[in-house]
Amino acid sequence: MGGRRGQAWAAAAGVGVGAVVNVATGMLTQRWGLAWLAASVAFVVVGGGLLGWLTYRATPEPEPARPVGRVVASGDGAISAGGSVTGSSTRVTHPPSDSPQAAPRPGPGVYASGPGAIAAGGDVADSRTEVTRDDPAAP
Repeated sequence: MGGRRGQAWAAAAGVGVGAVVNVATGMLTQRWGLAWLAASVAFVVVGGGLLGWLTYRATPEPEPARPVGRVVASGDGAISAGGSVTGSSTRVTHPPSDSPQAAPRPGPGVYASGPGAIAAGGDVADSRTEVTRDDPAAP
């Protein structure tokens, strides 16, 4: 049975189990008997099992990690990580310069270039990069 079709049948069976539990509980309160008690317990267990299975099937599977390939960061104070980067900090102070920054390399992978660059194959969280230029006019 397919995934969605199986879930639909299980949901329908869950509604049926709920109705039977209602009838069994009504009979149990009107004419107490061990058979009605056992039937009520059995149907509640079956309904709980169906609900657990439906909940498990409704939870999406985690996405597999994608291979990042090459991770490159270049420049003063640069950070390069194949995974995630958390809580990192860099501070770079340069004299003023008019030189152009290097361009990222083409091709697969993650590239970041320049002072304080962060290249990560995963997530970047709570990271800080500060790049300042010295002012020659400042005392």
